[in-house]
Amino acid sequence: MRVLLVEDDELLGEGLQAGLRRAGCAVEWVQDGVAADAALGAEPFSVVVLDLGLPRLGGLDLLARLRARNDRTPVLVLTARQPVELAPREFALLHELLLNVGRVLTRQQLESRLYEWDQGLESNAIEVHVHHLRRKLGANLISTVRGVGYMIPRDGVVRG
Repeated sequence: MRVLLVEDDELLGEGLQAGLRRAGCAVEWVQDGVAADAALGAEPFSVVVLDLGLPRLGGLDLLARLRARNDRTPVLVLTARQPVELAPREFALLHELLLNVGRVLTRQQLESRLYEWDQGLESNAIEVHVHHLRRKLGANLISTVRGVGYMIPRDGVVRG
């Protein structure tokens, strides 16, 4: 497996590179977003391990460029930025949506997967959890399909 490691911290980069190589990966390590963009434009990689806080071109900007040119290389984001605390139900809801990326799940499907049948449930509980996830993880993560349910789009782009 060819891995592009994009990490500007020397110590962390060396450790990640060593671990990935021990796992049998061929690793190319670059330390800024511009070098990563050039590497991704020059040859294919199986996966990108991406830090967000990079010099010259930030990780999110690099990821946007990658997706804008329709490159669907999987990207694993590693960062020390803003840990997100999720309530147990929020985590369970996010987990269900991620297990079904690209598929719409109805409110009833989500309720049956998150709550036991005899548990008291507010009529808008799913909507409240979706609202909290959007507030914590970004408004564009979860798409509402009016009259049907919720989904995380396969390409990561919420439309309409």
